[in-house]
Amino acid sequence: MKHRWAKAGIVLILGIVCTSGLFAAPAGQTPARGNLIGYIYDKDGTTPVAGAVIKLRNISSGAVYEAPAADKAGYFKIENLAKGIYNFGISTPAGDFNSNELVGIIENETTKLSISLSPYENEIRQSMQEIAREQTVKENEARVGRVVQFAPGTKDAQVFIEKGVLQVDDRIRVRGLQTNFYQDVSTMGLEGVKVKRALAGQNPWLRVVRDAQVGDGVYLVCKKGVPPFFLTPCGIATVVGGVGALVGIITTVDKNPVSPIK
Repeated sequence: MKHRWAKAGIVLILGIVCTSGLFAAPAGQTPARGNLIGYIYDKDGTTPVAGAVIKLRNISSGAVYEAPAADKAGYFKIENLAKGIYNFGISTPAGDFNSNELVGIIENETTKLSISLSPYENEIRQSMQEIAREQTVKENEARVGRVVQFAPGTKDAQVFIEKGVLQVDDRIRVRGLQTNFYQDVSTMGLEGVKVKRALAGQNPWLRVVRDAQVGDGVYLVCKKGVPPFFLTPCGIATVVGGVGALVGIITTVDKNPVSPIK
């Protein structure tokens, strides 16, 4: 893959959660500023995506910034960004792409990124759009399935996927008469093989953090505090290289109630 900047130039920050006040300037002072430049490529990592627009959201202030459309080389530039941590999405003539990664803007420095756009397969795209539509009207939760088996010794739950798609790293809620907890999906197995996603009609096994019961509903939950840019994305935007960047995977902290319900 011949993107402009080597992956080794990225500084990783794992486990960043919607941190309020991170990189915030003291009261009465002008916020520090930085810049972001980069290239946007197709999934092959070499073909430029002309006309793509990167959009950034400061996860502390909520401020949204938008770069001018990328040129024929896929190059974009956005200046005068407040120092801080941002999530981002990319809009293209072919559709919108969300990212589950974070980028940091550093005072008086220019962060450089190479980004690759990977469209979802049609089945995955349709399933994600179905879930996104339901989340808009049901408090950011959408039912994806139900628990059909539970092994107390290992805390493994088999879930029948009723609709949509469930993926590793998704935030879920397991809820029933005596159950109510949230967690991120860390592992998923299907017919004895580890998988990254499961579609409607499949029965994956998940490792859950609390006891569950047969019949409990499984709901997909939006990332708290770091919502995606687009409700119906056609794919994912992945950072494949960078210099001076602060990049990490979006995670969440479990501050929600756990079973049993009180």
